[in-house]
Amino acid sequence: MATMNEFERRRRERRMRERRRKKRIRAAIILIAFVCAVILIVILVMSRCSSNKPAEPVQLGGDGTSETTLSPQNEETPTPVPTANPMTIPPASENNDLMDIIEDADQEKRCYLTFDDGPTENITPQILDTLRRYNVKATFFEIGSLIQTNPSMARRVYEEGHLIANHSDGHNYAKLYVSTDTFMNEVNECYEAIKDITGEAEPFKLVRFPGGGFNSSADSYSPVKQECKDALAEYGFYYCDWNALNGDAEGRTKDADELLDYLIESAEGQDNLVVLMHDAAAKQATADALGSIIEYLRGEGYTFHRLDDIEYRSSSDSSSLDSGDTDTDENSDYDTDENSNSDDEDSTPAPQRTTAPAPSSGSSGGNTGPIIIQ
Repeated sequence: MATMNEFERRRRERRMRERRRKKRIRAAIILIAFVCAVILIVILVMSRCSSNKPAEPVQLGGDGTSETTLSPQNEETPTPVPTANPMTIPPASENNDLMDIIEDADQEKRCYLTFDDGPTENITPQILDTLRRYNVKATFFEIGSLIQTNPSMARRVYEEGHLIANHSDGHNYAKLYVSTDTFMNEVNECYEAIKDITGEAEPFKLVRFPGGGFNSSADSYSPVKQECKDALAEYGFYYCDWNALNGDAEGRTKDADELLDYLIESAEGQDNLVVLMHDAAAKQATADALGSIIEYLRGEGYTFHRLDDIEYRSSSDSSSLDSGDTDTDENSDYDTDENSNSDDEDSTPAPQRTTAPAPSSGSSGGNTGPIIIQ
């Protein structure tokens, strides 16, 4: 029979066990509350960081409306911009000087940014990133052999809505300007490369002469170039030079600020601009200066377009248009030297627009005439 002392001992043990059980319950509750508090704090911090993320820049479009520009990391692949109807400008058989057509066009304060000698792996992506940031479309005069070397970069140019135009296959003056045949064969080879990249049956037919198409006595290749203009017209090609440039292939190497100053000076007083720049491998300063160039031109009231976007009014529709000779070959304001190398320091080329002939005998230096592939 249990004594009173034994009964009291058991009662104290029960009380101690109860107290320990309650302590464990309180400890569990405190731990759960602590974990919940930590989770809540993490959620609040992440939410605050997300709300403080800078908004995407908003640019003003040509019509004054806002246009949101996506960052390169988040932007989906844009749909290629459709080419303009070539019938809105005179046929090449009548006038294939696109610069002349732009000067006669019924438009004001338009700027056509053009980039020659690409695509390249280091500079072209930087150019594209800047154009995307400012929601600007441009024209890239690409070399056929570089298209084949850098097909993914050429494809990105096209997929981001820019115009790919023809800048010969090799950009080697000594080979290119041997004759009209050698020139047209290289035009065709580049044209075929553009077709492969774009998947278009008949890409916009636009050519730029390496070294420029100006008729200048200082250019030893000028006589051949003038003959090539007639050949381009025969095959339905347009060509185009420029009336402004940033000077990235003129004289000594310039930094970004000097390129902007050069552009401002060359563009002064002109209503419609065709701006010559380069995305060749050595043109880092051009990539660095592009943003400030776009901001300056936009501040001056220019809107930006591809070279297949021209609002044209024929001379018969406007009494203000000059009915005289439209040949501007004598304009050599921005003529360049006759360097025949194909590297980045070449003399600057001039824009052209044309239809492509097929290669003859499979060689850019062949002596037979070009054949047009319909």
